[in-house]
Amino acid sequence: MSQRRRVKLYVLSDATGITAERMTRAALVQFSKNVKAEVVRRPHLKTPAQLKRVLAEVRQDPGLVIYSLVERRLRRALARERGRGDLEMYDLLGPLLERMSRRFRASPSLHPGLMHLAGQESMKTAAAIDFTLRHDDGAGLEDLGRADLIVLGVSRTSKTPTSLYLSCNHGLKVANVPIVRGMDPPAKLFTLKRPRKVGLIIAPEVLAAIRRSRYQGRVVPGYTDARDVARELAYSHEIYDLLKGIKIVDVTNIPIEEVAGRILRRTGLS
Repeated sequence: MSQRRRVKLYVLSDATGITAERMTRAALVQFSKNVKAEVVRRPHLKTPAQLKRVLAEVRQDPGLVIYSLVERRLRRALARERGRGDLEMYDLLGPLLERMSRRFRASPSLHPGLMHLAGQESMKTAAAIDFTLRHDDGAGLEDLGRADLIVLGVSRTSKTPTSLYLSCNHGLKVANVPIVRGMDPPAKLFTLKRPRKVGLIIAPEVLAAIRRSRYQGRVVPGYTDARDVARELAYSHEIYDLLKGIKIVDVTNIPIEEVAGRILRRTGLS
């Protein structure tokens, strides 16, 4: 399986930066198949000197800079730094404020922190995203019971992007656990009662095509062959039959947003 490209993103804010980070991670979900991202948040930037120190850090360990700054001094200071042309920066808030100012014929109040409208809800979402990232692909089994939802499925059934979508958009702590033919799933799955469980299924021919596309059409023994895929999916059904209360969701040719919606409806987490 081809490796995902590693990228680094810095989220800069003169408030907590939680909402800006949430927006960044929500966008990253769309690239999760190809990109493995590290997001570094630098909040509570109050002076141009603090901003300059953070940008010096970025220059030492380059990455994409995404910023949400409302304080005028900081925006002017960042504009000067941006003029050097050695950093790639994107403004989350500025273009929107400018368009709304023209549309409403009014000036924004420019108080840092107003973007953090959701308060505790944003904190909850940030914690959910962090949990989901730490419980991806079978990791973090020791505290699996803290999840709001456990998503199971064989390789390439969109477990990771679906889990992150649910975290970013619905504040759910999601753990995803791979089902691998010939390997027993974690014993803990059969004793946990609290977290709701969802098993993802998919048409064998569709899954085989998805896997082959990852290898430019080449056949990988035990992974892309249609007969092997069918056997692997049959094994996942056997596991699902043993898990009490699990809900089954078919992801065949369904976008992630709709898969998430079906999960929410069937588990009662909506």
